[in-house]
Amino acid sequence: MCAHYTYNRNDAKFRLREKIQVFGAVPRASIRPTDPGPVIVPEYDGFACRELHWGWSVPWDKSPLINAKSETLSTLATFRPFLENRCLLPADGFYEKGVLFRQPGGQPFCLAGLWREESGVKKYTMLTTLPNESVARYHHRMPFILKPEHYDAWFGGSWQHVLTDPDRAPLEKHQKQPELF
Repeated sequence: MCAHYTYNRNDAKFRLREKIQVFGAVPRASIRPTDPGPVIVPEYDGFACRELHWGWSVPWDKSPLINAKSETLSTLATFRPFLENRCLLPADGFYEKGVLFRQPGGQPFCLAGLWREESGVKKYTMLTTLPNESVARYHHRMPFILKPEHYDAWFGGSWQHVLTDPDRAPLEKHQKQPELF
């Protein structure tokens, strides 16, 4: 379960649908459950980066629902009503067992997510998948990193195939930063 990630950049842009680029994600050295985080959502005839809170309320648990298994997403009643509310979560790293995982060179990437409105507040949950080789030693799940070529499909009408093809490229590992824990 991913419960801590980062987006510590103010220069990143994400290209979506040919010439549309999304700017405006607020840098965060630490994003944890219930914190606001940058989320890319479709808006009008383009895309926007908004601040949403991480974690949905669910009746069976006092803790927020922060992760959703990509493999069972469309089969669970918890998520089915929100499958049209797909979003991207800009990130440049995530933590598992105190280890920071990043793309080579610290390049930004996007995680798959869903959002919903709850009592007038928009909230999101992060999709997870089976780990790649870099993460498997540390945890049995990892955030679902979308391949850039799938960004458009994720927001399009035929998005289901995206869930079978996460980015499994090797990730760099960095030891935890004590000031964050």
